[in-house]
Amino acid sequence: MAVSKKETPVNEQENDTCHCPICLEKVRKPKYLSCYHTFCEACIGTYISSTATHKENETLKSIECPVCRTCIKAPKNDISDEEWASELPQNKLVLSVSVDPEQDENKYCMICKRLEKTVSAKYWCKACMEAICEDCKSLHRAVPILKSHKIVNLSDIKEMNNEVEIEESCNLHEGKILDVFCHDHQELCCSVCHVKQHKLCKHVDTVEDIAFETDRNAMQNIALKYGDLEKILEDMLSENLNKTEKLNTKKHEICMNTEEKVEEIKSLMENAHAKWLKRFEQNHADSIGNIEIASDELKRFSTTVHEVRMILNSVLKCGSSKQLVITNHKLKKQISDHITRLRSLDVWNFSEDYKQHNLDFFGQISKTKEFEDVKLTKQQSWIVERIMCSTPEKIDEDNIIQRRKTMARKDWMNVGFRKLSQINGLSERVFYGLFIHDTRILLSLTSPPSLKIYDISNSTGKCKHTEVCQDKPYGLCHSGLCLNEVFVSFENFICHYRIEFNGETASCLKLGIIHLKEPMIAISRGPTTAFAANRSKRMICSLNFCINHTSAYKPSGSVPFVSSSLISDFHCFIQERIVKVVDKNNEDILDSPRDSNLRGLTFDLQDNILVCDKTSKLGQVKHGEGERRNISLADITESYNVIMHPTGEKIMVLDNTAKCVVYQVC
Repeated sequence: MAVSKKETPVNEQENDTCHCPICLEKVRKPKYLSCYHTFCEACIGTYISSTATHKENETLKSIECPVCRTCIKAPKNDISDEEWASELPQNKLVLSVSVDPEQDENKYCMICKRLEKTVSAKYWCKACMEAICEDCKSLHRAVPILKSHKIVNLSDIKEMNNEVEIEESCNLHEGKILDVFCHDHQELCCSVCHVKQHKLCKHVDTVEDIAFETDRNAMQNIALKYGDLEKILEDMLSENLNKTEKLNTKKHEICMNTEEKVEEIKSLMENAHAKWLKRFEQNHADSIGNIEIASDELKRFSTTVHEVRMILNSVLKCGSSKQLVITNHKLKKQISDHITRLRSLDVWNFSEDYKQHNLDFFGQISKTKEFEDVKLTKQQSWIVERIMCSTPEKIDEDNIIQRRKTMARKDWMNVGFRKLSQINGLSERVFYGLFIHDTRILLSLTSPPSLKIYDISNSTGKCKHTEVCQDKPYGLCHSGLCLNEVFVSFENFICHYRIEFNGETASCLKLGIIHLKEPMIAISRGPTTAFAANRSKRMICSLNFCINHTSAYKPSGSVPFVSSSLISDFHCFIQERIVKVVDKNNEDILDSPRDSNLRGLTFDLQDNILVCDKTSKLGQVKHGEGERRNISLADITESYNVIMHPTGEKIMVLDNTAKCVVYQVC
């Protein structure tokens, strides 16, 4: 894949419609793959001819997309490379927003050309997407099925590019167009898909209705976000280049120092030095190679982002609102799929520095006959996480904050709780849970070790996925504002997961592991610090669980419970039947003694504390004043832990009798 160095500012490239990622020229006869990346027909044809292969145990030959490396299979056996390229679907949107009347194929009537006539074209049919002559324009008026086609003068560029709207065909049902959107499954579908697959879905609208309500300014903000993301990717590539230069410089320094010492005892050390250098070169090559692989992946993703931004800007400029809805959905999926692939790659732990502590080579030779290897320090780059925080999807997180602000206006010392859903018959007592969606919760079970995802959209919760774990999972907390990205404590390490939803099913994608210096069972995260506890200590930590403060601690039950405020840097816990609150510096904020047998607790949105006491009620302690009240809960026997939805709209109460009840805050 060719890669061009962008030197033109983003705002000067807005008029770019779409360029072929292979030849870097304006795309001609645009064809797109199933991953939605678009290429010139000639370019993708050449690419297929040079790269198409039969993989092991596969009957169809396949290629990898030149941009995102998605595996694309041939449509059938024994198809030639030229036929494969020719049969790829035409990108009608790109074609429509980039019509050039001066191109040879637009100078003559295409209908007449198919009848082996050469007639100059004067008009452009937006539906047929081809140039036509005066007679064929009259033919359009005479044929009923062609009457509705909008025809404009080829010379009227502005009219040609105004209100572009393409009838997107359904990939599953030939001849049907995508005119319905299912909100439940987040899918575009045709009328047949609607009847066969989405008949029971509750939230289905026509694309026309959604387009009518679409805020083009919001779409403009998304396009700007893609521009920002593209700039961030360029900065990341620059950072990686600096890392390479730093490692190369450091390597050179170490090699020079090593050579000076080797010269002193060369006759004795020559063999050991050669072996050492080979190992170091290999490690260095692996380190640089890893960064180069990561940089190449970032370049490919940058190409995807650039293409997405150009297409979205083109539709914003020329397309209808309906086209904007369809295009935005497809582009979001394209970005999401590419990010998912990036996350699956094991290339994001970069080498940061080389250390060589011992230069006594003669002593090393005397002891081991070898030089000590240069120490390589590595560090997780969090590049994919940074990308995700910069995508337009981040806009969705503003919704959580806005909903939280709305709920914070309530008088929380007087709110009520209305039962929404209940999960019965858990295999054991469950101590920790978390909201991962408005209608999904995550529970951690230690016997057998597993993470369970439940659907709470109905009065009776149902398990949708069980993730079997090799070690016992304990505490849960969100890793940021994304509800479906969570940290799970396994006592000696913490795993970072992303919960993926696909209709009625769900899956857990492991993003990384944090190894701990101290065991952590219960964990929580606030705006700037994290809080954790085991059976003998409580710890205030950085957001990556590096310990800042440690204090003695003894849980009131078999496991510890902690909570962090969503709106401040306060943390709370139970110490000898006392509800205690400390700040991020481990300074005491509140001591509120209780006579009850206290267990799990959480902050509400005014930093009051909801606390379980193994009764059918929930206690509440007012922030700063010690005022209290008891709240009766429907269908709770022994409240054991309470967890609040990040918006404050719901709470989850875990019962000591192996059940879980979810309530609406009202």
